[in-house]
Amino acid sequence: MVARDFRDRIIKQGSLVQYIGTRTQGKVEEISTNNNQAWVRIDSTGLLYRSDYLELLDGQQQLQKKSRRKMSIKEKVLHSKGFRSIAPTEISDHNDGPGYGGG
Repeated sequence: MVARDFRDRIIKQGSLVQYIGTRTQGKVEEISTNNNQAWVRIDSTGLLYRSDYLELLDGQQQLQKKSRRKMSIKEKVLHSKGFRSIAPTEISDHNDGPGYGGG
């Protein structure tokens, strides 16, 4: 059985492909068949994808690398809450009386 993408183009080992659902890109490592269905293993994830959910990329389209930098726990919490950055603050040492800053 020949593996074909969703546009009915033939997928070969070493071809550049993109999974339509998540736009995951990679090179084809292995092609296998199971229950009359072609499955393709991509090097970037190591996962098998049904060939009809893949798009064969042209030679001009390059693989897009996702840049990942390590985030600290504080940055992860702020990101999950929707905050972009922490505003710089100053603590005042003077007291104006009862209820100061109580707002």
